[in-house]
Amino acid sequence: MDIIYRYDPFAPIEMPKIPDVESAMGRLIEGNDRFVNIVTQMQERTLGLHKGEPMVIPVSPVTLGLPLFEGVMPTQAPFAAIVGCADARVPTEAIFDESFNSLFVLRIAGNVLGAEGIGSLHYALAHLGESLRTVLVLGHAKCGAVTAAVDAYLSPEAYVDIASTHGLRTIVDSIQIAVRGAARALTLHGGPQIESTPDYRSLLVAVSVYVNAAVSALELKREFQGFVENAPAVNFSVYDFESLKIQCLPTDDDNVTIPRYLPAPDSADDLFQYAGDVAKAFLALDDDALDRNCRLTVKL
Repeated sequence: MDIIYRYDPFAPIEMPKIPDVESAMGRLIEGNDRFVNIVTQMQERTLGLHKGEPMVIPVSPVTLGLPLFEGVMPTQAPFAAIVGCADARVPTEAIFDESFNSLFVLRIAGNVLGAEGIGSLHYALAHLGESLRTVLVLGHAKCGAVTAAVDAYLSPEAYVDIASTHGLRTIVDSIQIAVRGAARALTLHGGPQIESTPDYRSLLVAVSVYVNAAVSALELKREFQGFVENAPAVNFSVYDFESLKIQCLPTDDDNVTIPRYLPAPDSADDLFQYAGDVAKAFLALDDDALDRNCRLTVKL
């Protein structure tokens, strides 16, 4: 299978029009769907299941964010800011099929927000406001930072090693609110006995990943409301390794439509309602789906 990025210098160049948050999020979802299509066809071809024509993707220097002439530096004009995790398996531009100058990306373990990250976003809003249409907090399945926070919650003695490292402790402490909310939601919808089941740790990590993205989105929304005029909308989502898609609820049914992203919660009540939705969705998965989407095979 060939994947060909083709540039035709005589083809008309169409500038992308991204007037609002819906258009920005639509472009991110379309890019993620292209990424899923490319990887899926590659996997099928590797297994001998797909022998179609080469995949041709038309590009131009302008749509790639590259200079048209030597020595010319394009004006920075991202349409979205992404707050994502530092995990090497989740390259932000790749999973949205974007290139140079489209995304303003911040990546830190656990997609948590510290002073430097918030300051970077304040810069983006102050200097890139003409092009910036949305901010997306993006978590990902089986996150190592979230797993460390869950292990500290379940086994406080494991926190001793973390506590001696200020930087790591800061990240783990920031995720605890999501872990506690996820634990409460699982107990509410799965019963107190769920804590003694073999899958409890994996379920707690899985639910916490989604809740943690929502927590960061809520925090960021409040930060903007307090200090930034005309701030873009804040949304959140989670990248799933199984489906390769961004989504806001897990599912084992391809025919079920689930939200690909959601707006940041408005309150703690909204946050806990969402935690309950995520917990119920994971508890509804069958055993095979839990293996693919949830169960941890090693202690990260």
